[in-house]
Amino acid sequence: MTDLTCLFEPHSVAVIGASDDPGKYGNRVMQSILESGFAGPVHPINPNVAKVLGFTSYPSMRSLPEPVDLAFIVIPARAVVDAVRDCIAARVKGIVIISAGFGEIGTEGLRAEAEIARMCKEAGIPAVGPNCMGVVCFSSHLVGTMTMDRLKGEPGDTSFISQSGTYGLSTLNQGLTTGVGFSKFVSSGNEAVTRFSDFLEYLGEDEDTRVIIGYIESLKDGQRFTRVAKKVSGKKPFVVMKFGRTDAGSQAAASHTGALAGSHSVYSAAFRQCGVIEVTRTQDLLNVAIAFRSQPLPRGRRIAVAGISGGFAVAAADFLSELGMELPPLTEALQSRMREEIKVPPFATVKNPIDLTAEVRPWYLLQCVEAALQDPGIDALVMGLWSWPLPPAEESLRTLERVQRETGKPLLLCYYASRRGAELIQGMTSLPVYGTPEEVSQVMAALCQYADYRRKTDSFPDQ
Repeated sequence: MTDLTCLFEPHSVAVIGASDDPGKYGNRVMQSILESGFAGPVHPINPNVAKVLGFTSYPSMRSLPEPVDLAFIVIPARAVVDAVRDCIAARVKGIVIISAGFGEIGTEGLRAEAEIARMCKEAGIPAVGPNCMGVVCFSSHLVGTMTMDRLKGEPGDTSFISQSGTYGLSTLNQGLTTGVGFSKFVSSGNEAVTRFSDFLEYLGEDEDTRVIIGYIESLKDGQRFTRVAKKVSGKKPFVVMKFGRTDAGSQAAASHTGALAGSHSVYSAAFRQCGVIEVTRTQDLLNVAIAFRSQPLPRGRRIAVAGISGGFAVAAADFLSELGMELPPLTEALQSRMREEIKVPPFATVKNPIDLTAEVRPWYLLQCVEAALQDPGIDALVMGLWSWPLPPAEESLRTLERVQRETGKPLLLCYYASRRGAELIQGMTSLPVYGTPEEVSQVMAALCQYADYRRKTDSFPDQ
């Protein structure tokens, strides 16, 4: 595997096509790198001006006083092949080709891609793109993208490989605002040189990455992908959203990155075989990542549901059952404990789901959740949070965190009164908080699916 560290943790960068004109993509990339707080030298490459954004501009890569680790190419497609040749001559370690107009437009573009691939492979240089939105590494403060929005976030442990640029960046930004802590992001584009599987293999070994998520339209190296994905899934969760599932989506993918999407049933079967978790909605991609970051894997599929709403209990029970979870009735001893020791109201249901109905005093619910999670017959619990008062008292959230930590079982929270309320509570607790019974059930199913795979491959982690 080619070492891809230079793409995410370079010590110096150059921007070929850097400009003072805010309307130019080269300006966006240069501004993005400078504003992100990147600590190393940033060299603009533009033969038409002496300075760009106050920095000395060089006419070409060959004219730089010293080699740089990473070069961003943001110029018209017709000049990219020569720019790549210059980068190789200037001994760069990696290249990010943001420029579009290659395989996605037809035969001529494919020929240019092939030439770029030939040169980079002969030189042993990894290259992102072409036709991509760039790379991000939060620990090295490198935000090398064309985005107009500033990507702000503390370094986390989720890394994201996206074959779409704008959609991927939008998803990244959404995740940053909803509790996903990211480590690295790459928009892989047309993958003329370095492919999805290469990034996956690198991130599989990356100590700063605990969870990997991906947006896939097509794979050019299916057999290698399955080998790499199987290896990675044996160590850390890998969650994907595959687009191009329909004929219309496949045609759109072909015009987007020149991709041939292929049969979705074949992809899904391969994902299952390799332990890859597939989701079909953007929100689920982020939701599942949040849970994998903070929750242990369940020892089985026996799920308890607890809350103060009968409607929530029924909805969660339906969704969990449809997704292959079990909702076993609580033991008679546990039910007796809830009625006699915890003294739940006489109108409460404690079989599973645990439904305390309109009793809004949190003490009963917290005690029942703890008792259920302590039971060896329960592997995980989904809890519907009360809607009054909002937010739940910090003491209640700390109690739930303690219970989860002491039992070592997954505990997922659902605040379904409002999306804003769920986001507010998420900012107060390390436990995952979701906005609907559908979402929290999908996440629990993903945890169970991945746990099943790790057990089947004898790689279930010590927790």
